[in-house]
Amino acid sequence: MKYNFRYTLNFSTSFRIIISFILFFSFTGKLFADVCVWRNPERTMVLIFPQARDYKTLDRKISNEREAEIEKLLGKPLDPGERESWSHYEIVGSNGKALGYIIADAEKGEYGVIEVVMGITPDGKVKQVYIQREREREKEFKSKEFLNQFVGKTKDDPIQIGKDIKAGHSLPAEQVALAVKKMLIMFYELH
Repeated sequence: MKYNFRYTLNFSTSFRIIISFILFFSFTGKLFADVCVWRNPERTMVLIFPQARDYKTLDRKISNEREAEIEKLLGKPLDPGERESWSHYEIVGSNGKALGYIIADAEKGEYGVIEVVMGITPDGKVKQVYIQREREREKEFKSKEFLNQFVGKTKDDPIQIGKDIKAGHSLPAEQVALAVKKMLIMFYELH
């Protein structure tokens, strides 16, 4: 059988194409891990705030000084996609008053991104945490027992496995605790 190819790739061209794909997917994978989209606002806001009627998107620019302060409080650098701006959502009731806020964050798990959504009361306390999307094999971090430990926490709490949060030392549980701590710090620093 004879094949007639109109275009033959040489080694150099093939190598450049492969490297381009690797760089593209590495960059986009990193980008998507840094930013978390609130996937179903209407359903979620009513689950966390039953009296909710609407929400407003609040965008904040992050100055270099504010970034440095957030990283100091967090104890680690922000991911590249988190350094320039930050969004959260004000949830309002039928009277137009704020019932609280919803924040979403993405952290890297063992098998992909763990998307965490959190409701915060107007006075800055965690109202509820839930896992929006994940691909982890270990599931303890999704249990109500685990997630309910965050309720009532503020940015001043340690929010660490083994300190004020009980769980096995799994990467997913640690990443959820990090997400909650990061969202609270961002809220206090940028709201």
